[in-house]
Amino acid sequence: MRTFIFIVAAGLMITNAWAEHEADHRYNIRGYVLDENQQGIANLDVRAFNGDSLLGNSKTDSDGYYSLHLHLHNEDNRRVLRLRAGPYQSELRVTFDPADANTLRVHDANFLAGEFVEGRLGRFRMPPWVYPVGGFLLLGVIVVLLEKRRKKKIKLKKSGLAEHHSSGHSKSKKRREKKH
Repeated sequence: MRTFIFIVAAGLMITNAWAEHEADHRYNIRGYVLDENQQGIANLDVRAFNGDSLLGNSKTDSDGYYSLHLHLHNEDNRRVLRLRAGPYQSELRVTFDPADANTLRVHDANFLAGEFVEGRLGRFRMPPWVYPVGGFLLLGVIVVLLEKRRKKKIKLKKSGLAEHHSSGHSKSKKRREKKH
């Protein structure tokens, strides 16, 4: 029985070794397919084409995530591929450093409510540029609110001083009247 398990395990390892490409021949396309409510669309076919040739296909999981593992060469750098996810379709340009044969070549490609968005999605499945823009907007709102508060305090201070000054002036006038 041990011999049988060893033979099966060795066979699986050899099969996996044959299936793996050199690092400089692997190109991974991954991303999400989300609806207009930012919810993943499950079980959707995702395919990558070079012209009419199918390079790879996958299905989205329950979160709308997919991952394609393609076999490309250095000559394929800057090539335009067609990516199709169910009814959605777009083109993407293969980009990597041909001199770097060690770094994993990954292209993040997403469909958000039918629109193609390249780049890794953030924590809440939003493009990363949304966070700094949102931060600047929030900072702007805070600055405007603080400035309004400052102006209101100045206005109250002035009106308070005017009342205090006018009431103080009338008291001194009354004192002068009593003396005479």
